[in-house]
Amino acid sequence: MKKTLPENISGLNAAADVYDNKGNMLIKSGAHVSEQTALRLKEAGMPFIYAEDPDIRVSGMYKSTAAAELLRVLWYFKATGGEKAEILKRYSRDEVNEFLSYSRESSAKLAYGHIFGYFAERMAEEIKNSLDKYYDFQDYRGAATYENFHAVNAARISGAIGSNMGLDRAEVRDLISGTALADIKMGLYCFVNESRRLDPAETESMRRHTLAGFEAVRGIYGITSRAAAVVLQHHERHDGSGYPGRLKGGGIQLSARIAAVADVYDSMTSRRPFREPFLPEEAWKHIAANSGVLFDPEVVSEFKRTIPKFMPGDTVLLSDGRSGTVSSNSYGKPETPGIIIIEKTPQSAIISSGEKEKNSVVKTTLSIR
Repeated sequence: MKKTLPENISGLNAAADVYDNKGNMLIKSGAHVSEQTALRLKEAGMPFIYAEDPDIRVSGMYKSTAAAELLRVLWYFKATGGEKAEILKRYSRDEVNEFLSYSRESSAKLAYGHIFGYFAERMAEEIKNSLDKYYDFQDYRGAATYENFHAVNAARISGAIGSNMGLDRAEVRDLISGTALADIKMGLYCFVNESRRLDPAETESMRRHTLAGFEAVRGIYGITSRAAAVVLQHHERHDGSGYPGRLKGGGIQLSARIAAVADVYDSMTSRRPFREPFLPEEAWKHIAANSGVLFDPEVVSEFKRTIPKFMPGDTVLLSDGRSGTVSSNSYGKPETPGIIIIEKTPQSAIISSGEKEKNSVVKTTLSIR
């Protein structure tokens, strides 16, 4: 599957489900994209769509349905202020029965915490059953749809890293839930999306979102204390320079240390109203360079194995001077894409194996975002 601009997708087949920031499915994987659908996708703010391409492989660690449902429950949660009385109005009877079976609660006690846990549990199960242990899927967040997409993709990155670090399924579930809810109160500070540098008073005010989010989620039935701690501590830093508690190293919960890395990486690679996205390679280097400074070294070590430096479909400059397209990645070899397409014609593709030919990637020259 290849990242393709919305205006170029017409006439091609979608290689992955496309959904908006409310979790609504816009087009299903395998569907042929008409001109009208392509226009609708562009109007929805999709920065790109994955089109079918047999030579480019993106990680299959997660299915799209659970992520889309997590977007949907996040949207509902914000719209209702987390009031559990609204849940039964938002989901069908069959869906509610699924939540009740998972939580083992009566319908009178069903709360949003159980629904977050349900979908996070499904995602944790997908990680466990996946043959892929790396994660290089980029979702459809744009400048205007950043908040929910960022929350869910950071949760997926966290889940992948946490699982590869040996966390059990319940810990991965709470990590995913906590990361998805980490910025739940960021909407209180609308000035963070303005195209300017924040003044000291605004910066101090914005930093309260961790405390406000913690207060909001810790009293919600079904949200575990471990997930709530992620909300509170995801901006703490290894060297004690973070907030709100200026905690250091092992004084920060492991799940929060993982979420901190996922949050920064996904934020940097996102398009924001006040800046263009960083290249995935640039964000990857930032995380690596701050190992033992801002970020836990063990978490960064696993991040570097789990999240590739170069994304599939991106154009890269090779050490022999040629340009190529990253075709696939593998776990534990983030700086060496398995296959790089050097030249492609309708009949064939000339490829270079970075590992076998020692033809290394120098830098990314183009990444569609």
